[in-house]
Amino acid sequence: MKKSLLVLLLGGLALAGCDPKSNPTPAVPATTGVYILSEGQFQKGDGAVSAFDKSTKTLAVDAFASANGGAKLGDVVQDMGIVGQRGYICVNASNKVEVVSLPDFKSVATLRNIRQPRYFAATSATRGYVSSWRGPYTGYLPGKVMVLDLTSNTVIDSITVGRCPERLLALNGLLYVPNSYDNTVSVIDATTNKVTSTVTLTAGPKTVVADQAGNLWALCSQPYGASSTPPAALVRFAPGSTTAQLTLPFASSGPAQLRISPDKTQLYYSYNGAEYQLSTTATALPATPFIRRNFNGFGIDPRDNTIFGAISTGYTTNGRFLRYPAAGGAPIDSFEVKVGPNGFVFN
Repeated sequence: MKKSLLVLLLGGLALAGCDPKSNPTPAVPATTGVYILSEGQFQKGDGAVSAFDKSTKTLAVDAFASANGGAKLGDVVQDMGIVGQRGYICVNASNKVEVVSLPDFKSVATLRNIRQPRYFAATSATRGYVSSWRGPYTGYLPGKVMVLDLTSNTVIDSITVGRCPERLLALNGLLYVPNSYDNTVSVIDATTNKVTSTVTLTAGPKTVVADQAGNLWALCSQPYGASSTPPAALVRFAPGSTTAQLTLPFASSGPAQLRISPDKTQLYYSYNGAEYQLSTTATALPATPFIRRNFNGFGIDPRDNTIFGAISTGYTTNGRFLRYPAAGGAPIDSFEVKVGPNGFVFN
């Protein structure tokens, strides 16, 4: 009797361990997969990337640990880019870029000693770039853009730019690098890896996006740790030009997280605890929010325009992400992820 009971118990445990909902695989299909980035607690090394399958609504909360024997990804997961079947994860406070295979999320390589890596962009299947900060808090030095060989997963060059470079934009053989502690955008020729021009803006730009007409938009706000408050603004300029076409000032500092719709006709940004939407043909900022919610991260799925918003409840407890229909309104659903969710990557 005892032996039979033991067999039943062991069999039940085996079945529970195979339940895909209680222990989902980190592998998600390219057609329905979404990756959610979580910074984690600072100096705890518990940053994570969660893998979500939209079709089944299954979620592997820490895909890297699940695929790599419980290994930790590192301290402050900042960004992730996808090139082919590889993911490139910028782990800011661990000073590294972790390379994983997709969709299984197995570790492939670790590029170490990249100081404070922020954001990743690629110009081809073999060439990648990572923005990198230099210097201590408020004593920042000119930053770098690290040049990566994606075949050998090595750093092959570095390019000096302005202080605190942020989210890079790769467009038509050029890289646009917003320098958030300066009021400039460095323009790099990806063929020569040289800065060819510098665009001067009203304040510290953090993101640059390109619209359907080929114009560039930069969201400018108060730099990190700065005591002054320069005028925040949304600025439009043309490729090849170093002067603004249009400047839309904000009443106060604080706009962030500039994004553009998949068809490149609508801009999105967060401001004063809400999310706003602006047509790329508009000549004034909107007065009414698109979604009245403060997000720690925001993304638009290019496959169906579903909106993803990240909610952080502080940097000691798990956060959540919510999904919204393309037109906004009430959320569709929400899911719990690791501490400090800050962004989304669509497969």
